[in-house]
Amino acid sequence: AWTQSQLPPGFYSFVPSKQELPAGQLSAQAQTDLNAALRAYRAKDFAASMPYLTRPSDEGSIQANWLVAHMYRKGLGVTANQVTAFEHYNRVAEDYVARQTEVQDNERYFVLDSLTRMANSLRTGYKKAGVSKNVSKALHFYQTAASAGYAGAQYGFGLMYLNGEGVTRDRSYGMRWLGTAAQKRYAPAAARLGDIYYDGGDKVRALVWYKIASDTAGKTLDRSVMKKHNAVVAGLSQQQLDTADKLYAKWSRRFPVRARQAQNQTSNN
Repeated sequence: AWTQSQLPPGFYSFVPSKQELPAGQLSAQAQTDLNAALRAYRAKDFAASMPYLTRPSDEGSIQANWLVAHMYRKGLGVTANQVTAFEHYNRVAEDYVARQTEVQDNERYFVLDSLTRMANSLRTGYKKAGVSKNVSKALHFYQTAASAGYAGAQYGFGLMYLNGEGVTRDRSYGMRWLGTAAQKRYAPAAARLGDIYYDGGDKVRALVWYKIASDTAGKTLDRSVMKKHNAVVAGLSQQQLDTADKLYAKWSRRFPVRARQAQNQTSNN
């Protein structure tokens, strides 16, 4: 099993949850193979890692299925194949839904990431991966991962309520979920809140959220956020800018950026 520090990029943090996640027992040979796969993966010998994942993946290992998905999605040691990748993400997600039994804490990331990636794809459909649009299933997967504290799922769940996708539109409820994700320094959520306040005419609060988003945004998002940030700044008085700075400083003290959160914002793809 991986320690917390060895988890792949994309992990944020969890709010307390009573929810438990599924686990499966591996045969001795499958566990041996998984250990060998993990050693090779950590050494970045991805081509050597993949063959060892077959048996544990077939036996339902959460880690093994996630690693196969991740490696096929990114083309690590294999030719990238989104269909194969999402088949394995779906194995992990569906196993959770079917069994809902306990897993080790360091396997939570793999389950919640898989649920969220599947929800992202189901929400709009992802033809390249062979995933058809299914908003009700997307909503369920988002809710499952969001209730366990996963920031990416909280963001997606909030957007579905903001837009009324598969649910009755509820702007207030959607913004609450975006705010929860933003507290974990999930930059897309903060940026979306900035857009909402800007569209509503509250440019001071929009600027605050753009500042928060820029703290942890990856390069692509940061360019977009800074463009909006600069446009808002140009239209505000010095008094309004000072107010925004005070609100930003107060919020940042309450929800500071942690090193891992900053790292994850640039590598969560």
